[in-house]
Amino acid sequence: MEAHFAVESFASTRKEAEPLCSAHWDETEAAMYGDRAGVPISVPMFESMEAAGILHVVTARDDEGRLAGYAAFCLSENMAMPGRVQASNLGLYLAPGMRRDPFLALKLLRWAEASLKERGVYCVAYISPVSRPCDALYRRLGAKMTETTWHKEL
Repeated sequence: MEAHFAVESFASTRKEAEPLCSAHWDETEAAMYGDRAGVPISVPMFESMEAAGILHVVTARDDEGRLAGYAAFCLSENMAMPGRVQASNLGLYLAPGMRRDPFLALKLLRWAEASLKERGVYCVAYISPVSRPCDALYRRLGAKMTETTWHKEL
């Protein structure tokens, strides 16, 4: 199955993405934050980000045109390098049926990086949960580890 990539708006993909977002939570976020019950997708936040021009969503669609994955990024000015826009990944997910191609995530992120570069983004910050590390994928993209992030609930 071939994947087709595009930059799409949150507004146009929101309903279609809901099952993928739920599966994404179950596979990755639940290990960190627990059951998603009572934790809805923050539609107003994503709508605000989109309206402000700081949300960048790249979709992966199958041959039938169905949404089969996404890579989402938040754009912001890098505080250490004023005037330069950085993209931080908010989420990366591919439906299980699309994972038969072991390089699909790599292809999706390379495509996403090219689309970010077209927008004037100068670098990408990638993260992944400890439960599903993506170190090998990010190294293959040419990224290097620069920080370690820790979280604590208050």
